Amino acid sequence: MQRLAKDRLRRLRVIPRLPAQRQPWRSRQWPWALILGWVLSVGIAVGARGADDEPTAQAARLLERMTTALRTLDYQGTLVYLIDNRLETLYLTHRVAQGRVQERLVSLSGPVRTLDRERDRVTCLLPDAQPLSVARHAALSRSATGPIDPVALAGRYHIEVRGAARVAGRDASVLMIRPRDQLRYGYQFYLDRATGLPLKSDLIDAQGEAIEQLLFTSIDLGSAPSSAVQAAAEPGSEALSADAPQAPPQSPPGPTRWRFDGRPPGFELAAHDLMEDGPGAAVEHFVFSDQLSSYSLFIEPGAADGLRGGARIGAVHAAGGLVNGHQVTAVGEVPAVTVAAAVAGLGWAADAAPP
Repeated sequence: MQRLAKDRLRRLRVIPRLPAQRQPWRSRQWPWALILGWVLSVGIAVGARGADDEPTAQAARLLERMTTALRTLDYQGTLVYLIDNRLETLYLTHRVAQGRVQERLVSLSGPVRTLDRERDRVTCLLPDAQPLSVARHAALSRSATGPIDPVALAGRYHIEVRGAARVAGRDASVLMIRPRDQLRYGYQFYLDRATGLPLKSDLIDAQGEAIEQLLFTSIDLGSAPSSAVQAAAEPGSEALSADAPQAPPQSPPGPTRWRFDGRPPGFELAAHDLMEDGPGAAVEHFVFSDQLSSYSLFIEPGAADGLRGGARIGAVHAAGGLVNGHQVTAVGEVPAVTVAAAVAGLGWAADAAPP
């Protein structure tokens, strides 16, 4: 569910860089779309290296079972998403065909909005707007597949199995992953005992309080087509991937002189790529992760209209500022203090000329 992953458990939760008018901190249309951090969490791999004590080993088994379920099972159901006293109802269809995951998320409340994902491309359709298709760079996809070591994770999170519950009429095991500091969020997962599928996910803070909640109110296993999705989707939306404008091609990055010695503790560089942003323009993109939480750092030659200070939509925080004449923006499903520290901790190598 959330977000182990923003595509994410994991799954690294990477927020794609969109044109300025569509950046998530500039529009209130986007909070519901950030739910993809959970429902698209299929990139996590769990390893139980060194998990000698039974509670840690049990948690590792539950996470591994969840990963297997998300990658292999077909299912569809109605979801409820709650944050900031706002409630959204959505319908999710999840299919696995020849090892590929295909997903569609359709809003059932408010204007019709649709998100489709196949392989590493996400296509979004909003009312009265052109479809937008965004592809993840291969380096980012690979960075999301590294194994999570529950023992290593325990240095940043408390991990415990918290008994049983019932969600959507199904018995579930409750797994709590609570952060040990104020720099990251944690999760409480309700995992279907029969299949391992996440039926409910709470994004939680260091005190264990829920920041956002996402749960199935009904779920069906199997690949039968859903009339609810067909009725809710806009006519012709099945062709979104073909009709949507494609994101600019991404280039392999060269060496960087940027230094991250002041980054938030526990976050390590997981991916680095170069994103084309028009003729002769490029944005350096870095992803930092602690294996569970992550944030993206975008660096581009000083944009006059760039973000200054902080911004928030739902559980996603952003911070921006100028560093050595470059616009720097940090975005992630992490606390505000984390993205602010990511920007403040950025520096230029002392032995390099100014960029």
